[in-house]
Amino acid sequence: MSQSLEQFGKYLLLEKVAAGGMAEIYLARSGAANGLNKFFAIKRILPQYSTNDEFVAMFKEEAKVAINLNHNNVVSIYDFGIEQSQFFLVMDYVEGRNLRQIINELKKTNKSFTIDQALFLIKETAAGLDHAHRCTDSTTGRPLNITHRDMSPQNIMVSFEGEVKVIDFGIAKAETDGEATKAGTLKGKFSYMSPEQAEGQPIDPRTDVFALGIVLWELLANDRLFTGSNEAAILRKVRDCQIPPIRKINPTVPQELERIVMKALAKDRNIRYQTAANFHRDLNRFLNTQYPEFSPQDFSLFVRECFKTAYQDGREKLVGYSKAKVSELTPPPVKTPKVTVAETVPPPPEKSADAINIPQAAIPENIEELGLEPYGLNSDEPVAKINLDGLRFANSGSTHKASPSLTAIYGKPSNSNTAVTGIMHQTQKSHSRNSGSDETLEVVFKFALVVALAYGGWWGYKNYFNKLPPIVIVNTSKDPVSKIDTASKAPLEVKVSVNSSPDNAEIVVGGVVKDSKTPAIISIPANKEVDIIIRKSGYLDYSFSRKFSEPTEQLSVTMQASQTTGYLNIRVTDGNSFTKISINGKELLEKAPIIKYPIVAQKETIITAYNPISKLKDEKTVNVNTGESVDVLLTLEQAKPPKQK
Repeated sequence: MSQSLEQFGKYLLLEKVAAGGMAEIYLARSGAANGLNKFFAIKRILPQYSTNDEFVAMFKEEAKVAINLNHNNVVSIYDFGIEQSQFFLVMDYVEGRNLRQIINELKKTNKSFTIDQALFLIKETAAGLDHAHRCTDSTTGRPLNITHRDMSPQNIMVSFEGEVKVIDFGIAKAETDGEATKAGTLKGKFSYMSPEQAEGQPIDPRTDVFALGIVLWELLANDRLFTGSNEAAILRKVRDCQIPPIRKINPTVPQELERIVMKALAKDRNIRYQTAANFHRDLNRFLNTQYPEFSPQDFSLFVRECFKTAYQDGREKLVGYSKAKVSELTPPPVKTPKVTVAETVPPPPEKSADAINIPQAAIPENIEELGLEPYGLNSDEPVAKINLDGLRFANSGSTHKASPSLTAIYGKPSNSNTAVTGIMHQTQKSHSRNSGSDETLEVVFKFALVVALAYGGWWGYKNYFNKLPPIVIVNTSKDPVSKIDTASKAPLEVKVSVNSSPDNAEIVVGGVVKDSKTPAIISIPANKEVDIIIRKSGYLDYSFSRKFSEPTEQLSVTMQASQTTGYLNIRVTDGNSFTKISINGKELLEKAPIIKYPIVAQKETIITAYNPISKLKDEKTVNVNTGESVDVLLTLEQAKPPKQK
């Protein structure tokens, strides 16, 4: 292959397949040159969010939950860790589409799933959920009592081979001694919540059964069940739980199947299917008795036909990626370690001696929060490997190379008394051989003193850092240490991850059209105002000017269909990175402040800001004239208590 590939730890990142506000997913395979071509999906946190404690905790929770799952109807997790300061998960790569994408594709040609296909999809999903609900901790054997909490078409993957898999346990909860699902917390997509979830009550696996019942109802009705102009309206409908009988919408649905659907959607969770296994059993029995000719192979052909071009292109791409060699890698940039020379107190002039300065390694302050286990005081592992070549001696104007015995430090130091005794023993031998030479004795004694001081400094340095993980600091430069500290220099270019909804949009930077379309990672000059246009046929151009300064940044835009245009400048007070902005009920990818956002002019537009963490919300309604730019200020603040009379 001609294109260069990025190596991420032991994996080759072949292609970005999805990106969100805080994480991205890549198609990848093992980087080992062993002829194996197992493909994976790697989900990693964007660098700027790797220090966000709440998001990292949620990412770790997803790994902790999913690592115990092993079922044909659940996407498996193979690996989890930190690479290049980014948390990552390694998952099954499912060559296919999620259920929402398939539904949208079918609507373009006025098609829909047949009843038997819908039953097959839901029963397979129910089998995966049942496995998650019954899953036990692989280390203790205790039930984890996992509840997915976000069961929706977006989290059901359908492969081109007809396999159905549950994905994204990012907000799932496994009840442990120290943690349980909290009441009053709303997580998940509002249109697929259960009544108890919408009320903020404690939830259990029966919530997932209700959500899966919604998906089945929508597949049979070829329509959405809970909709509304805003989130509050949707939640009211979910809480009321008024479910239209499916046979009134689709008379071809058998009466027995309607009974199954309505039982899954019972408002009272005690009347509902108590387990996903019971739901699966009824669906499987009905499918086998009413549609005995159904074939999963025919279903896979149906899916492949919906995405015929994408399927063929994907197969060719995988064949090409399987031939990619390690030599084609673009190695990640190597940052020169920042090394500082410790200041020393000058010794008295009459007894001056050269002293060796030990460089200080930069250790992350949040090393324990990142999940790294520091070495204990009695560890036999190497504590630090330090190359002192090129470092200056404190009182010397020239640069010297350190003694080979000091260029690497390993393991525990020997007893310091033994070391000093050995030095004195060598001194006595030298003195006996040169008893007539006081000058020689003085030189030997000074040498012994220098070595003893250096060894003592090294021993203290090693014990000081004995709690820290192994760190390698190597100065490969031939220049003096004064030229080593280059890490503080500002980057010349910024890597910007550009995402758009819809994707496959053209990116124009400074009047130059980029080769890649969204989603894409592009290089932009750092600390320089640049004009950017996101352009797609049938949609309004999204244009703005912005300066980028961080080494890596995220840029997400939501495009509007072409019509007469007005603009909004949206700002939020008392918000944070979790605040969601919606226009007419559609959540935007952008985060506030949003400048010159194009909307349809001369039409009522509702702008909403909502923080899912604090549960605070504000909403404004505007009507913008053609070409007009309107400022919208949304305020998220706690309601003030009424004044005491």
